[in-house]
Amino acid sequence: MSDQTLTGSSAPPDEALLGRIRESLRVDGYAYLGPMLSENEVSVLRDAMKRKWHDEAIREDEAGDHIRRNSMMRMFEYDRSFRDLIVHEPFPTIAEAILGDDCHLMSQNALYNEPGVGGGWHLDDVCQYPLPDDTDGHDADCPPPCTVLQIFTPLTDVDTEDRAPTQVVPGSHLAGRKPPSGEDNPTFRDRGPVSILAKAGDAYCFNNQVWHRGPVNTTDEPRLLAGATYSRRILAQRFYPFIDYQMPEHVWDGAGPRLQRFLGRHEKGAYG
Repeated sequence: MSDQTLTGSSAPPDEALLGRIRESLRVDGYAYLGPMLSENEVSVLRDAMKRKWHDEAIREDEAGDHIRRNSMMRMFEYDRSFRDLIVHEPFPTIAEAILGDDCHLMSQNALYNEPGVGGGWHLDDVCQYPLPDDTDGHDADCPPPCTVLQIFTPLTDVDTEDRAPTQVVPGSHLAGRKPPSGEDNPTFRDRGPVSILAKAGDAYCFNNQVWHRGPVNTTDEPRLLAGATYSRRILAQRFYPFIDYQMPEHVWDGAGPRLQRFLGRHEKGAYG
């Protein structure tokens, strides 16, 4: 693992920012966080992504499932900068405010969209709170709790529509179903897709139940997204190959108590 780390200044969010994030997640299912990483931090993370993407040894390791067309898994194993990103403020405090003080890292995938690569509308994983198709969705005044929070930090500018920014359908985390198949512009409660325009080093977060997509990259350059996926402790961490996964010893080097907990070193709980 590279010994480069994140050296920029960071601070926990104040209550005003946390309040805005909570409300945006409650109403819209996502929140734009603004500039969060320094230019040097963006460069360090971007270099790590490119290095891994072009690492032939990793590409040949099919058993590890490190690369799936545009996704590189378990970045905390590969480079210390990604490991330290997990507890780079304000991200851990936001995660704890939404998911609880005992939340953890569920996964850390980095997305490398080459020209011509993109995806359709989807939920990450399953619909957690399904409803019959003939219902209007969950009550906006009493929404289901957020159990998985994705925080993305673009490492390339996605500040115009032609640069394929992440798109979401606001409020669709209340739908209780997956987005309709084959629709390019799905709507929920009369709200259609919006693009989260961002510069490299900005950040945004969303409930994994909101309908979202990464549009096809129509530029000549790859689109790079870093970040971390946090979940409530009650949800299992997703480190392939799951029950057979063994975290490499180097990941623990220099990790403080908070980072160790995010990596899964919990205290005893209700079920052990």
